[in-house]
Amino acid sequence: MVKQQSKKSCETTAIIAAANELLLKNRRTVAGHMFTIPSPYEYRHQWLWDSCFHAIVLRHFDTEAAEEELRSLMASQKPSGMVPHESKYVLLSRMLPYTSRITQPPIIARAVLDLYKKSRNREFLAEIFPKLQHYHNWLAEKREAGNVLKVVDSNESGEDNSVLWDDELTIPVHRTYLRWLTTYVPFFPQLAAVISVKATSFYADSLGCMAEIAKTLGNTGQSGSYRKKHSAVIAAMAKAFRQKDGLYYSLTGKGKPIPYKTNSLFAPMYCGAATRKEAMMLVKEHLLNEKEFWTQFPIPTVAADEKKFNPKGYWRGPMWVNINWMLHRGLLRYGFKAVADELLQKTIAAVRKSGFREYYNPLTGEGLGARQFGWSTLVADMMLR
Repeated sequence: MVKQQSKKSCETTAIIAAANELLLKNRRTVAGHMFTIPSPYEYRHQWLWDSCFHAIVLRHFDTEAAEEELRSLMASQKPSGMVPHESKYVLLSRMLPYTSRITQPPIIARAVLDLYKKSRNREFLAEIFPKLQHYHNWLAEKREAGNVLKVVDSNESGEDNSVLWDDELTIPVHRTYLRWLTTYVPFFPQLAAVISVKATSFYADSLGCMAEIAKTLGNTGQSGSYRKKHSAVIAAMAKAFRQKDGLYYSLTGKGKPIPYKTNSLFAPMYCGAATRKEAMMLVKEHLLNEKEFWTQFPIPTVAADEKKFNPKGYWRGPMWVNINWMLHRGLLRYGFKAVADELLQKTIAAVRKSGFREYYNPLTGEGLGARQFGWSTLVADMMLR
C-alpha cells in the first residue's frame, strides 16, 4: 500500500511539473506582450479562453507570469469593450493590427479572481478591474437576451463544431472552415445565434467574481450591483433553459430548445444555478450513466448514446480537459467530492496515457488534435485544489 501511494505521489508530481514546463515552453512575447500560445504546432496566437485557463494554472507556479498573461489579453480589448477570442497575429515577426470579430464565454473575471487569491496583489486587481467592467458592459449590451447570453456563431461558443448548431443552420458551415467568415470578415452577417446554457453559466459565475473583486477593492456599491445582476442571471437561467425533464438546454435564436445531451447539461452546476435536487439528478442519472457520460475516459462532449456522438469528432464527442475542469468545480460546489475525485483520476489517466493533447477519445484515451496543448494543463489545477 505504501509503495502504491508513493508511486501515485510521484506520478502526480511529474504531471504537475510537466504542466509547468509546457506553459514555459509555450510562452511568447509579441510587441512587448507576454502570453502563452495554446500549441506551438497549430495555434500560435493569443486566444481568450486559452489565456484565462493558462493564467489559472500559471498562478500555482508564477503569479507574475499569470498577471502578464491577463494583461496581454486585455491589451487586445477594443474601444467598445469587447475582448476578441483571438489576437496577436504575427506575420514576418510583426504583429498585425487586427483581431477577430467575436469573443468567447466570459471567464476572464474568474481567472483574475483565482489569481488574486494566490497572489494577493491588490494593485493588479485595481489595474485590471476597469477593463473587466468595460467588457461586462459590452456583454450586457451586445450579448444579453433577457438576462441570458447568446453567442453569435459556433466559434464564439468555444465549441466550434458543436452539435448545438446542427439544426440552426441549413448549410452546416460550423462543420467546415466557412465558419471563419463570420469570425473575421467585416460586415459578414452573423445569423446563427444560439442562446447558450454554457455561456450564460460562465457569465453568471463571472458576475459573482466581479462582485467579489469590487468588494475586495472597497467598491461596495459596485459589488452590490454585480451581486444583484448575478442573482438575476441565475433566476433567468431556470426560466429560459429548464425543460420538463428538469434539464437545462440551450435554445435556438428563435427560442426553441436544442434537446441534445451535451456537456452543457452540467454547466448550471459550475455557476450554482442548479438546485440540489437537479444536481443530484444530473450526477446520478446522467453523469454516472455509462451509456451517456461515464465512459472509460469521461466526459464526452456529447453523450455516448446520442446518434450524433463521434468519439473523434471535433467537439462532437471527445473528452476535453477544460470541460472536465468545469465539471470538477461544479461537483465540488455541490458536495460530490468522491465523484469529483474519480473524474480527476480518469482525467489524469488520459493525460498520463497520451500527454497534454487538445482533446481525447473518451472510449480509449487516445490523444487527438494539437500536441503540447496548453489548457489541458488544467488537470494540474484540478490536482492542486
